[in-house]
Amino acid sequence: MITFDANLLTSYFNAKYSGTAAGGATGAGGGSAAGASKTASPTGMAAAPRAPWSDNSGMLDEGGLVSKVLSGQRFINSNAIVSDVVGASPDYTKLFTLYQGLNALEGLAQKAKDGKLSDFALSALKTRFTTGMKEVADYIDTAKYDHLDISAGLLSDSVKSDGGTARTDTLYTAPSIASGSATTAVKAFEGDVRFSISAQKIGTHDPIVVNIDLAEMGSQTRSMSNVVSYINDKLKAAGLSTKFAVNRTPAQPVTSTLNGKTVTLSKGQDTFGLQIKGVTTETLTLSAPVTADAVYVAQTTGDPDKKITPKKTDASATTDATSADAAKTTDVTSQLLKFQTDTSAGAALDPSSAPADPISKVGAQYWVSGEAGQTALPNTVTNVRATASGNDGSVYVLADVNGDTDGQIVSGAQDVALMKYDSAGKLVYTRALGAADTASGFALSVSADGKVAVAGSVTGALETAATKTTTYGSGKTAVTYTSTTETGLNGVDGSLSDSFVTVLDANGVEQWTQRRGATAADEATSVAFGADGSVYVGGRAQSSMPGASGKGGWDGYVMGFTADCAAKFTVQTGTANSDKVAQVAVDGDTLYVAGINDNEVNLTSYQLSSYQTTDAKGNPLTKYAATQTGNRDLGGIGGGAINGIAIENGDIYLGGSTGNGNLLSGGAVTRAWSGGQDAFALKVSADLASTGDDTVAYYGGGGKEADAKVQFIGGKAWISGASNGDINGMARIDTGEKAQDGYIARLNLDTGAVEYQQRYTGTDGKVNPGAVAIVQNGASVLDRLGLPQGTIQQKDSTLVISGTSARTGDQFYLVDPSTNVRKTITIEANDTLKTLATKITRASGYKLKVDVSKMLGQQTDQLVIKPANNNSKMEIAAGPVGKDALKGLGIDPGLISNDATKMIDASSSNYLKTQKPIGLNFDASLNLNSDANIQKALDNLQAVMKSVQRAYTYLKYGDPQEADKSKHGKTGGAVPTYLTNQISNYQAALNRLSGGAPASSTGLFGL
Repeated sequence: MITFDANLLTSYFNAKYSGTAAGGATGAGGGSAAGASKTASPTGMAAAPRAPWSDNSGMLDEGGLVSKVLSGQRFINSNAIVSDVVGASPDYTKLFTLYQGLNALEGLAQKAKDGKLSDFALSALKTRFTTGMKEVADYIDTAKYDHLDISAGLLSDSVKSDGGTARTDTLYTAPSIASGSATTAVKAFEGDVRFSISAQKIGTHDPIVVNIDLAEMGSQTRSMSNVVSYINDKLKAAGLSTKFAVNRTPAQPVTSTLNGKTVTLSKGQDTFGLQIKGVTTETLTLSAPVTADAVYVAQTTGDPDKKITPKKTDASATTDATSADAAKTTDVTSQLLKFQTDTSAGAALDPSSAPADPISKVGAQYWVSGEAGQTALPNTVTNVRATASGNDGSVYVLADVNGDTDGQIVSGAQDVALMKYDSAGKLVYTRALGAADTASGFALSVSADGKVAVAGSVTGALETAATKTTTYGSGKTAVTYTSTTETGLNGVDGSLSDSFVTVLDANGVEQWTQRRGATAADEATSVAFGADGSVYVGGRAQSSMPGASGKGGWDGYVMGFTADCAAKFTVQTGTANSDKVAQVAVDGDTLYVAGINDNEVNLTSYQLSSYQTTDAKGNPLTKYAATQTGNRDLGGIGGGAINGIAIENGDIYLGGSTGNGNLLSGGAVTRAWSGGQDAFALKVSADLASTGDDTVAYYGGGGKEADAKVQFIGGKAWISGASNGDINGMARIDTGEKAQDGYIARLNLDTGAVEYQQRYTGTDGKVNPGAVAIVQNGASVLDRLGLPQGTIQQKDSTLVISGTSARTGDQFYLVDPSTNVRKTITIEANDTLKTLATKITRASGYKLKVDVSKMLGQQTDQLVIKPANNNSKMEIAAGPVGKDALKGLGIDPGLISNDATKMIDASSSNYLKTQKPIGLNFDASLNLNSDANIQKALDNLQAVMKSVQRAYTYLKYGDPQEADKSKHGKTGGAVPTYLTNQISNYQAALNRLSGGAPASSTGLFGL
């Protein structure tokens, strides 16, 4: 018996009926029979040319297109499109032209996935892809259609920015320190708990100081509620409006899954912490009478080889379904640990005055003695390579992030984020570099006046700029001018890394960014401030850096910049093999550079100088120089690394890890090498001469202590690292095969004594410390309470360049669809959301209404852009690649309109045609610089090509949504005779083919 799929014939009938209803039967060429009198096509013709994506279209396939564009043919070539329907709308030709350009780009991206391509062939693909992207983007921007209004972005009746600036927040919420009840005694309040609250009222000269001593509570229970009442009584008596409160976190049930069912193991317990309800008229500063040094360790914890199932998203959940939590596939997380050490300013005079020992906070995991805090870093953090202490007791963390972080929008695959935390582990602010493609942060430095410099590498576009603020006059007559100048290069090769350095002021506002690149790859690995605010950057390069000459292979380099970003000098050194500058430091007018040249530790000193001359026009000009004054080889590094440098009392200190037990040959070894990879710390004279005071000490055990991080304070070496063996009497905590404990230690170089050490573990028994920072007098009883030392910041910068990842000089466009007039919006250094809203409103000719409003559930402001009235329409277009402000602001490009369609005067006879808005969501920043970017390009291009196909469908058949709505969903009434006959004939055919019994027409098609 012959069988036949009824669904196939049903689909055929539906297609025939749809074509008839649209105004004519569809032919093989994709059009309708010539001369059809009815059509829903906005072109007025039923006939439509065959599309290039249809079979046997006669147009070049993707492989042919790729060959053509690689040989130099343009991606946009309207002459290559030949219509098979005479008199068809020119809109078809424009759509097909666009499609072929997109198809060629998609073909290049597919070809770039071939792992067998040579570097030369891949470079050629990247170059042509970049050229093609510009051609296609320009065509999308300039092509005008009779019946379509095509936008590169999306369509919307309003736009809200995902990025924004911080609002004033007077509420400080500390972590939970107790559980159960607010009326029971709290361990954190036991013993000697004393601290001071200093409140500076607006308009007053002297602060009001309130001393808190829980001993004054006498026999009263030191519960959350009683302690808060005691503190508030003291504040009120001092005439302050600030209040403390108990912050309750409701209990979370403890559950488990058993046989596929969720079982509640316990109801859980409420937890409690302190909360400070401040007011804008009072600035609070907290301090403690007795302090100790604090050690911060930034690390990852968890086994990267252990895979987990991504979390399912819950429609009722308040968290973003696309967050890193939901997408997580490994157990690895990043965190910042704080340890209180045994070094105390008060204990030096009176050992009994040392701060009370830290206690474990609610929810802390793998807690060990001396641990004062655990702070989870954002889930978007992939690497932390540097930390530094701030002058206000805070700690800075430099991280690589692969997604939006604390409101900072990541435009490319990876960006660099600088995060500032207070002493209690609360995030103060986050600043992103704003790279368009990929960036990594390797080095961090904080100046004496609170400026911050970060350095690393960037791939792809990054326009750089400097902001210079000059004040003329003083007092009420002072006038401040802010100017912006471009300072850096946009990369010689977009697929290779360049070095960058960014300087921010004490408030986290970017002052300038310099990008310097060789023709080959290079990266900045170290950075330091000079006393005059100059910045010195060290790194490595595979070819000559600007202003220097390469030596072969990877070379080390060091360059200097003035405080306002002018380039001072570049020195490139090395051997014919692999070299790098690992650390730089400045002492007065001497620059010290520690590098590894062909696996040998090398220390070089340079005399920094300047002199006056004139330029070609006779204008005064300052020249700078770095003259080598000393050089010393310290021995082989043995596969290790240099991770710390300091200058103290005429000596140079270096630290890191090494597999060589004979570093500093001839120097005093105060602590012996244990074999394998050990941490090390050494000291030599600042004049680099070999003396009897040269000292080296090692720290290690029976395992591997590679990649140790070292900081120096007071001639002591603080070491942080990981080990899989016993060290100095500290046995392994987790003895698993892959286990790797973390450790911190203080080493006395002069004696070799280990004065302090602590060992700890983490998730899956594996921790990997990435950076260490020491804060002198940074630990106190306030850590027990979850409260910070120093001034509590109630308000962050309201500047756009601080609150978002948009940068000074970034741009986007407003395009009026009715006139095609384009206005450029440029982000200036002193722009706030309010000034930016005014710019947009005015540039739109008041066709847009732009407000600044609070983000839902956050202390952040955002832009809200809407049409000013029902007839207002405006396209928001992305700025140039590398300078696109929309990505940094978190705004999608596209057409903003209250209407789904718009009516335009299409001819001199004033005949009105419908012009259908189509949003392509085309990303003009696509490139082929990495595997991730190649896949991103494929995904975006394929989606855009589908949008072009939908535009073709609209031209051919019209928009069903524009038909008479009163006829939609009609189920009653008589079925037309011709349709009943057709259905009967189709059903009879089915019966003959399948051998089935006759069926009613309504049974088959539901009519």
